[in-house]
Amino acid sequence: MTQSSTELTVQKLENWNADKSVNPPIMRRGIMGKASDGSWYNISVDTDGNLQTEIAGVVDDNNSTATVLDPSGVNVFTGTSTEILNYGIVFVNVSTDVASATDGLSIQQSSDGTNWDHSDKYTVPAGGNKNYSINPFAKYVRVVYTNGGTIQGHFRLQTVLKGNSKPSSHRIQDPIIDDDDAELVTSVLKAKANGGGYVNIEATASNNLRVTDAESGLSVAKGDVTGHSFIHKFGAAPNFDVENGFVTVWDGAEDGAVWELMNYVYSTSAAIDSISSTNDGDTQDVEIQGLDANYDLVIQTITLTGNTRKALTTDLIRVFRVKNVNSSNFAGHVIVYENDTTGDDPGVPDDSSLIRSVVHPENNQTEMAVFTVPDGYTGYMRSWYASTAGAKRDSSHTIKILARPFGQVFQLKHKANIDVTGTSYIQHEYVEPEVFAAKTDIEMQMDTDIDAAGVAGGFDIVLVAN
Repeated sequence: MTQSSTELTVQKLENWNADKSVNPPIMRRGIMGKASDGSWYNISVDTDGNLQTEIAGVVDDNNSTATVLDPSGVNVFTGTSTEILNYGIVFVNVSTDVASATDGLSIQQSSDGTNWDHSDKYTVPAGGNKNYSINPFAKYVRVVYTNGGTIQGHFRLQTVLKGNSKPSSHRIQDPIIDDDDAELVTSVLKAKANGGGYVNIEATASNNLRVTDAESGLSVAKGDVTGHSFIHKFGAAPNFDVENGFVTVWDGAEDGAVWELMNYVYSTSAAIDSISSTNDGDTQDVEIQGLDANYDLVIQTITLTGNTRKALTTDLIRVFRVKNVNSSNFAGHVIVYENDTTGDDPGVPDDSSLIRSVVHPENNQTEMAVFTVPDGYTGYMRSWYASTAGAKRDSSHTIKILARPFGQVFQLKHKANIDVTGTSYIQHEYVEPEVFAAKTDIEMQMDTDIDAAGVAGGFDIVLVAN
């Protein structure tokens, strides 16, 4: 048996330059690629051993021109289709001394090179040297340019195709116009929450970016600021005399009424447990806002039983707001109090010092410039106001804002005066809010220099969870 052998020629790739018609050697020490013209080239790697690939940028002659346009002759340049599947961005730069027609520059894309279904349009300004870029999303591109109303002195339009590039570059000092190209960015914003983890930043009902400001009263009142709430306390002392001295600005400061109590009395324990009306026909639902034995906020709704005492669901140590949440007005005065006999006047405790709130029927809500900061919160007083309430009276009044930190005595926090003829009004807004710790009692007091005076006042507080 005769054996034959074939000699295999092996040569280094860097020394081999094959003829186009000849296949490369089977054994080689590198990688070669065949170009579109049939030539073979070495394919190299970078220093990390990664294969190097590159898409070279090219000028698209089908969509480039330097021929000026003339309204009396050819005033439109229409390029021809170029395949752009291997490119990542299309640049069109224009230089001309004559403005284009409105939306005169049209960069068009097509799936078949015949139907130009997609276009990005721009108006090129006179004397402008502008660059525009688009992202390819179809197979073909062409450029159509329509000149304005006069012959051009010069016109240079060039289309460049690249694998990738920074899509837009703009100097900060340059003006921005509507026809500048821009990159559209759609994103979801997240922020780290106080308790850990990340949450989405949402839009408002008006489709604006939701931005909250803990110093904004509107944002707090809307509930947009977590852990913050807002309360507006307003009160009135309907009728008091000089001899009464400083009275609390609340409904009970009414001279001669059976519920008269010129200076508000604070309970020392959670003994506020009763509600009744001076009119036996009142059977409305009443919302009571206050604090329980632990100074925690409690809101409860109780149905009146006329002038018969009705027990509260939760006994309270503080009450600072009572209001009618029914569809019919009160007929009598509604009183919240520590349990007591009501023999002298139906619905009214015999001992007026046990009264903690009074609702006048025409108001359907308390008027009491009295508040206690709930446990677990810090109160920030932003402002207060005061006014006289008798349009025919000449009177002077001193206003006091008092606060009693838990376990201490009442301390003066602000003092002002009204000296008027007729009704007057004063308001104070803090540059930096007055700060009150949890369980602090706060009230407004006023005096008078004339009998049968009437005043009103109140304050705004932001509560922040500790």
